Parts: sequence; C-alpha cells; structure tokens
Amino acid sequence: MNYIIMDLEWNNSFNKATQKFMNEIIEIGAVKLDENLNQVDTFSELIKPVVSKKLRSRIKTLTNISNEDVKTGQPFSKVINDFEEWIGEDAVIMSWGDTDIRTLLSNYKWFMKKNSLDFIKKYADLQKYCQCFINMENVQQAGLSYAAECLEIDPDSFPHHRALDDSLLSAECFKKVFNEEKLQEFIKNCDYDFYARLLFHPYVIKNKNDPLIDKNLFNCFCEICGGKVQTVKKWKFMNQSFRGIFYCENCDREFRVNLRVKKFYDYIDIKRNCNEIIRTTESNNETAEE
Repeated sequence: MNYIIMDLEWNNSFNKATQKFMNEIIEIGAVKLDENLNQVDTFSELIKPVVSKKLRSRIKTLTNISNEDVKTGQPFSKVINDFEEWIGEDAVIMSWGDTDIRTLLSNYKWFMKKNSLDFIKKYADLQKYCQCFINMENVQQAGLSYAAECLEIDPDSFPHHRALDDSLLSAECFKKVFNEEKLQEFIKNCDYDFYARLLFHPYVIKNKNDPLIDKNLFNCFCEICGGKVQTVKKWKFMNQSFRGIFYCENCDREFRVNLRVKKFYDYIDIKRNCNEIIRTTESNNETAEE
C-alpha cells in the first residue's frame, strides 16, 4: 500500500454559469510514500484556469504563482487524468484537513460532470490524525506549520504555499507520528456515505417549527432558582439564532436567551447562552424596541 499526501492551490473565482463563487484549482502537488514510508515519487502540475483567467492578488502573493505561470498549465481534465494514473492502485489519499478533498470534488463535479472521485478509494484527514499526537490546549485545529513545530520539524525549511512543498511538509509530519494501528481509525472508505457527507452543506435552522428542532429547546426556566419564567419578548430569529427575553419574578431578574440550531450531515449542533439584562434606562429602552 502507498500513502499519497496531496495539497492543492486554488483561485477563488466567480462562476457566471452558476452565479456563485468557486475555488478553481490551479495546482496539484503530491508526494507518494511506500508502506515503509520511503518517498517513491512526487507529482506537481499547474492547471490553466477557465472560470477566471486572472488570479486574485492575494493568491499571487501567497503562492508566488503568476498569471503567466498558469497560462502554461494544462486543462483540469488532463491534469486530473495524469494524477489518477500517477496514484496507481491500492493507495490511501491524505490531505491536511478536508478542505482540499472537498475542493477537488467540487472541481471534479464541475469539469468532469461526476459526483464522486472514482480513482480515490480510501481517504484520511491527516490534520485530524496528527492532532492526536500534539498538544492542542491552545488551538482547536492545528495549522500545518504549527503542527510541524510541535513535532520538532522546521517548517521554514520548506517553501510555503506551493502544493508540492506543503505536501512534502505534511509527509514529514506524517512520518514523525506514524502508527499503523492508530491510522486505521482515520481511514475512510470512499463510498456513498463519504461523498454525501462531503457534499452536504451545514446550515442554521431558521424556522422554529422545523421538525428537526426539539420543541423542548424553547422551554425556559430561571438558571438561578430553576423556577418558571414569564415571557417578555417571544422567540424571534435574528443574527443566525433564535432570541427570547424572559423574566423570573422569584429572582427579580430579566434575561435574554440565544439559541442557535445548526444542521450537520448526521447531527444537530445546539449552542445556547443566557445573559442577564441589567436594569438601566438604556436597556429598558432597548427591550422596548425589540
């Protein structure tokens, strides 16, 4: 089995056909390791953009890729076919975070008119895997350079923000923490569920009567005494959350509850906070205006 660590560079472009922005891939880079973690080969190809032929200034600065560079690139279909042939059989594809695999899939859908990457059979999120081995007290998600430093790898010894260079740095992180048994927990079969999950776009639920929402979430009690409360302002959706204002007669306190309900592919994420409203003239006016 080979391990393929890939990285992409892309240009955020407005697609006139869909009237939406898309991340159009301009470069694919990858490194191939054998089962003993020996570097077997590398892959690096530029892609000639068609959705937007001019790169954003931020992308040019970040990657040092110029408009002249991408003009020499090959069409997406040619590069992706080269990449597929280069990957070969029996390989696990990895990337730092799942943004790259999502972007590759969206480009594949647009250019190749297919909903799945047929040439990728197994995938692992290298970022999530490596985070198991480093101190995550100060961050929720470890960037590549941060992870490298935690693993005592000098990130500055690799040029940054070019696809192949970031792949090589990712590969060094992978080799540093390689544990075959642990890795199996992160390898996913690229089946229907895998692609359905990638294609799903999480969204905030805005309708209080949506059947996905547990109606008990809107039941409010005083957080101090646990008693019943009076409704001052009924639940209203605003700023990506439901908001209601309530009053506890027992504690003589008025408070605002914010409730955000977000649908992910296979679960509902609930964030709820309660803030006491200090009785001032200004706050009373604010409450009256809502």
